[in-house]
Amino acid sequence: MMERFSNYSPRYSYNAIFSDVCKARFNHLAMRLFVILVIMEASIFTILSKSYYSTLESLFLFLIKFILLYFASLSISIIRKNYLHVQFKGYSNVITHVLGQLFSLRTIVYQLLHVFCSVLISLAIGESFGLSYLSANLLNYYRIYIWFIIPTIYTVQHSMFDLDRLSFTFESQFEPPQQFIALRIYRMIVKCSMLTVSLMFLTPIIFYFLAGSFFIGFLPQFELYLVSFLVFLHFEFVNIAFNAHMSIGCLHKGKPISSLLPTKIETLISGLTSKKQFTKLTAFQELAYRATSVDPGIRTSIYNSRHGNVNLWSNIVKECLNNINESNQNVNAYLMSVQTYLNLDSSKTPTEGKQNFVDIQNEDVLFGSHPVLSKNLYPNASNRIPGSINADDINSSRLNVRNEKILLGGGRRVINANVNKNQPLNSIYKRRHSINEPIFTHEAAFFTILKVLFDKIKSIVAKFFFPSVELTPTNLQRVTILDTWLISKKWQAEKLIPLPVCHANSIISLMGLLMNAIDEDPRGGVVSSVGEVLKTLERSVGILGKFVDWDPYNSTTITQTEEKEPNAVSILYDFSISAFLEIVLKYNVLLNDVYLDEDVVKLSKWVLDLCN
Repeated sequence: MMERFSNYSPRYSYNAIFSDVCKARFNHLAMRLFVILVIMEASIFTILSKSYYSTLESLFLFLIKFILLYFASLSISIIRKNYLHVQFKGYSNVITHVLGQLFSLRTIVYQLLHVFCSVLISLAIGESFGLSYLSANLLNYYRIYIWFIIPTIYTVQHSMFDLDRLSFTFESQFEPPQQFIALRIYRMIVKCSMLTVSLMFLTPIIFYFLAGSFFIGFLPQFELYLVSFLVFLHFEFVNIAFNAHMSIGCLHKGKPISSLLPTKIETLISGLTSKKQFTKLTAFQELAYRATSVDPGIRTSIYNSRHGNVNLWSNIVKECLNNINESNQNVNAYLMSVQTYLNLDSSKTPTEGKQNFVDIQNEDVLFGSHPVLSKNLYPNASNRIPGSINADDINSSRLNVRNEKILLGGGRRVINANVNKNQPLNSIYKRRHSINEPIFTHEAAFFTILKVLFDKIKSIVAKFFFPSVELTPTNLQRVTILDTWLISKKWQAEKLIPLPVCHANSIISLMGLLMNAIDEDPRGGVVSSVGEVLKTLERSVGILGKFVDWDPYNSTTITQTEEKEPNAVSILYDFSISAFLEIVLKYNVLLNDVYLDEDVVKLSKWVLDLCN
């Protein structure tokens, strides 16, 4: 069976099937939703301008408006498709984020795109407001608006907030596009209104430098604001619709994507090992869906070796643990680099407060011979593991498998003690996540060459201003001088774990499969893996917990308050300890017959003592 699996043609891989699914979703977006949207827009603007034309001319005008609006919508979606990604860019502070996002080839492409689409949309709606009959002086202001102000503002906010990145919640594997769009209509209107209001403060200054006048009259100014709002609204709806169709999740027509082939689990494993991040993320979403589904038949091919290769489970657990260990290694390497930097800095200029993080490499303050945490290491810690909650709150930390909505227990996770407890759970845990690798398209050779040239120029500039930084993958965890001054746990967490959704789904999958195996396959190979899984989760709790308790602001010269919202590492820490808790409680007595690492036993006893 493994030979047959290893000899599969690429067209039977999960990536190939997922690419076809993405193409179908894009075609649905372009051929159905955009057509309906543009017909409605063209009809409204044609009716508003009907007083200027006869019925026959209005019909011809409707066709022209339809073509202009549809071509603008299609152009935006095509460019979005080429720059689609699902992972964080990996900037460690706000300065590198601004420079990296704004000074890039992608920003130039989007500026040209938005100029082009802004002109098309303005041509389609200008007739409705009589803007085609402006005087020569007002026409210049109108062109400045359409060709420069509107495209620039929208491009800047699009690049700054990295809106090319597809977002996914930690606990959701499927979201219908209708629901996705409906939940964002209000926010879309508010955002477009804010962008339009910002024009009221920017346009007088821009008009003065470009045209020599602050104000052009109330009515013309109002008409320009209205046109700007409509252009922003069209841009925003197209982007939301694109995100809705590309982030549907792991289901296609109500079934997991791998179910499109007879060898479901083998196909799924090819997705878990994919080098394309979007494919990998979707495969882990599907695995989490299967692990937490109310239908036990969806897990039969994983549990029962008679339905497939006996190595299926070993391959699945290997990929999940590799995913978790990779994140743990990145976080641990960064913490050791912080330790090294603080040791070197303190040897030159001893300063109080810089020893709040010491010897993370050699001293195991979590499970070794020191069950009580060092107060010098974590001043805010008591007799608890790093980042954990109080014993009174342990019941709220449980992750339960849902039986209908596929998700885990209603979004309830372990909340960091430092987080504001009045903050709604939904706002805490609906974290969104986003590859530079196109799934179903390829960049043109011209843009590829330009991208290489831009990357080379950026590398030269970075080496000139920051000669101590090596822009290579092996040195991503080095602490630079700029990082120490502008340090942010949120930015650093996104850099260390650029795709935390995969990490979270790995935990959810292992927990769900292990817990369901007690009832569905008690004598299978899945149950026997509980020791290995618990050991990995224990290590994850220790490493991620150190990052959660680490306070970087005592060792920097900036005056910055701790972020109130949890970062990617703290959320994954909550997932890890909650999954560990659920597995231990589920297996409880059975763990007496399983060989467990000494540290796992200690943490298990600690968890059980808190629950008793």
